[in-house]
Amino acid sequence: MTAPSGTGTSRAPRAPGGLPLLGHAVSLVRDPLAFLDRQRGYGDIVEIRIGRQPAYILNDPDLVHALLTGPTRRFDRGDIFTRARPLFGNGVAVADGTHHRDRRRVVQPLLNAKRLATYLDTMAEQTTARAASWSDGQDIDLNAEMADLTLNVVAATIFGQHLPAGFSSLIHHNLPIVVAGLARRAYGPAAALLDRVPSPERRKYRSALADIHRVVDELIQANRDTPTMARLATGADEQQLHDDATSLIVGGSHTSASAAAWLFILLARHPQIRRRLDDEVDRVLGDRPVTPSDLPELLHTRHVVQETLRLYPPIWFFPRRAATDLRLGGHSIKRGTQLFYSPYALHRDARWYPRPESFDPDRWHPDNAAPPPPGTCVPFAAGVHGCPGEDFALAELTLLAAAVTARWHLDPAPGPEPTPVAGATLGPAPLTMTVSARHPD
Repeated sequence: MTAPSGTGTSRAPRAPGGLPLLGHAVSLVRDPLAFLDRQRGYGDIVEIRIGRQPAYILNDPDLVHALLTGPTRRFDRGDIFTRARPLFGNGVAVADGTHHRDRRRVVQPLLNAKRLATYLDTMAEQTTARAASWSDGQDIDLNAEMADLTLNVVAATIFGQHLPAGFSSLIHHNLPIVVAGLARRAYGPAAALLDRVPSPERRKYRSALADIHRVVDELIQANRDTPTMARLATGADEQQLHDDATSLIVGGSHTSASAAAWLFILLARHPQIRRRLDDEVDRVLGDRPVTPSDLPELLHTRHVVQETLRLYPPIWFFPRRAATDLRLGGHSIKRGTQLFYSPYALHRDARWYPRPESFDPDRWHPDNAAPPPPGTCVPFAAGVHGCPGEDFALAELTLLAAAVTARWHLDPAPGPEPTPVAGATLGPAPLTMTVSARHPD
């Protein structure tokens, strides 16, 4: 790995293919995963252009670690997080500096280990009930099912209540529209014009954004007296309460939904790994539903979750901005310069992962003689802006995998191979899965 700083100063290699005036923004919007994969071949820190402005992509775990966990006030979240504020406002998902610190102190207790222990029974019940709602031979919309489930898990655990009818389908329909609009406005080639010129895209984007904010407000108003709302109201006006609730409801569920969808796709592609999962679940559960006490014994299940998050980290691209002139990896970085790293690209680097494209849960087994080096897998980021819901998500996905596996196999219906869509999260394109009973009556 590369040292985060050095005594010499050199110029980072520049990625080829930039366009006059637009730089590499078109590649980032049109085919971002392929673009990010290519950057590894140019160096551990690579210069790109966003319009006319230089920016850098970091391809080395030590540089990413320095970016995320180095001394405070060296980096802030940057312009792209600012441009996500039409959705998240000044909520903890996008807040920066002392405001982020203060709001994280309010939100963090809702997700700490003590509170998580009180959520696990509800998580298990929700995942078991979802699996029980399917029938042998049924076709399901995988993305919609996982989005609905994860939204309901967040509501039932953190917020302690059930969602109003139609809430999850409205979020599932409108969120991709909003996120695509935010991405265009963050680094698209015509970003400056999108909110100035009337267009069908602008009308659709604004309508979807308004719908999301409306249903979040309805959820808040219906639950003003709950402990979670009381906690979120600490030091907050009405707008801040709305923004933090949006961060938890939308941000906290959408990432888990993407990972859950990929988990079942990967199991369908790898029948031997799925058979091992079947055997473990049968051995641990027998004929009863999964419970939180089963988590320590569901070792292979946990490794399946970890490997899914390696291959398809829900948040696939992160920005930061230099808050001062500094040096990183021997390169001088000017104040205000944007820096990016991609968990998707980092997790597929052959230097750290033999056969990086392979789905191999045994990478994570404690007996593995060559485990992945620390810092090479960062699906939840790290440092002060690391995801506070990491343990929540890992428990949720493990319980879900076990609850579904106890009854069913999910296999893609005939049609095109599932492909990744690099939107708000790295989810699969819309996909129908057929439910098959593992133990037919």
